[in-house]
Amino acid sequence: MNNARHDNPNATPRVRWTRWGGPGLAVLFLAGAGSYALFPRMAPVSAEAPAAEEPGTPSAPGARATNAARATAAGARSAPLMPAASQASASSPGNTVPAPAAPALAAEAAAEQEPTMAQRREAVRQAANKFRHGRFNAFFREEKFLEEFAHGGPAQLAALKEELTDPTTLSELPEGTSFMHAKPEAVLERMSMIDMLHSLAPKDPSARDTMVALLMEPVDSSLSDTAKKGLVGEKFDLLFRLAQLDRQLAVDSYTQLDNPKLKSLLREALIAGLSESGASMDEVKRLTRHL
Repeated sequence: MNNARHDNPNATPRVRWTRWGGPGLAVLFLAGAGSYALFPRMAPVSAEAPAAEEPGTPSAPGARATNAARATAAGARSAPLMPAASQASASSPGNTVPAPAAPALAAEAAAEQEPTMAQRREAVRQAANKFRHGRFNAFFREEKFLEEFAHGGPAQLAALKEELTDPTTLSELPEGTSFMHAKPEAVLERMSMIDMLHSLAPKDPSARDTMVALLMEPVDSSLSDTAKKGLVGEKFDLLFRLAQLDRQLAVDSYTQLDNPKLKSLLREALIAGLSESGASMDEVKRLTRHL
């Protein structure tokens, strides 16, 4: 091999380029990729390379450098990846990534923003008054108004039901109050709520169910005669309107009433509502024959 060097002067540079240039390019490539730990390990090797070279083994320093580069690259590949945010937190003592809000806190915050039942009931009363006065206004958009009211969902209907179930406003009326002429404001407000239910019921089964629930609500016998008269009048109106919407449902609901005196008072409302729905007299007789 020594003879080959003297015979061909161009062989030596080619061998040195092939054997030294390849590892050197690999080292530069790894350094550009972020293998910073490679340079301290390569520095002493490069400094000792001319003294350590022996004839016949010109590739030893390059091999050591290549092995070091491979070890560094292998360590970099085997190291677990960490997100940039986590690396920043880990490198900075005292810095912690804020934990997400607990579901319980989020639910509590959402609950605080929900209106209370008292607020919903107040909104129902305001809507009823607006509906009552607006129906006599040619520019009042009843369908749009009902759509906006229905956006409240079951909670809105629950508030309306509770408002009509509560007889406080009727109990506050003086004895002898007339419900036929010059109706009190409280009575007109409650009547408007029933009108709203009746208007919602054709498209909203929940409104129809609310009408049935109010019809089946028992009348407290301890109430004043004025309050009881007002509640019976509301049930009369509910059954009359329910019969126009769903004949069979009205008949079934009437049948389930457990107060014979109340059934006697409401029978006329059922027959009048069935007739108003477009049922013939024969149909009305067939539906009410067993009652």
